[in-house]
Amino acid sequence: MLDLPACLRGEKGGWDAFVAEAAPIVLAAIRRTLPANSPDTAEDLAQEVFLRLVRDNFRLLRTYEPDRASLSTWLTLVARSTTLDHLRRRRLPTVPLDEAREPAAPAPAEPMALKVPPGLLSPRQQLVLRLLYERELSVAEAAAALGVDPQTIRSTRHKAIARLRRHFGEP
Repeated sequence: MLDLPACLRGEKGGWDAFVAEAAPIVLAAIRRTLPANSPDTAEDLAQEVFLRLVRDNFRLLRTYEPDRASLSTWLTLVARSTTLDHLRRRRLPTVPLDEAREPAAPAPAEPMALKVPPGLLSPRQQLVLRLLYERELSVAEAAAALGVDPQTIRSTRHKAIARLRRHFGEP
């Protein structure tokens, strides 16, 4: 059985016996609490548990009351609490969705102005391209605006783009 009073008096033999008995309990509690893919080692956290127990002249260890719980239960709670504290400190800060700010929208890209040589496109082709690409009208809307069949708009657009490709060297 463990001589806790000798440990609390700071006797080396008492402390060594306490660590020998408590280490397996502490390690088991830490391993059960750590996530499976955690990069943290149970041994490092066990050292943290023992440091907590001895800090400030065994302040935490002195709070152990044998009539309330067994030493193994109490050590399990301390180890689990230490592990959870460590995991909370390591976690990235979060913001509730209600308070989250929208990411800044990228500035709209200015449309590239294509320098079309005069006379390359007919006035009708220029008008159709302007309606479709600058004003962003649909084919049906452009056809209604010009009072022509939608197929006429598609055909005019196709011919204009084919001319532009030939002129600018794109196959």
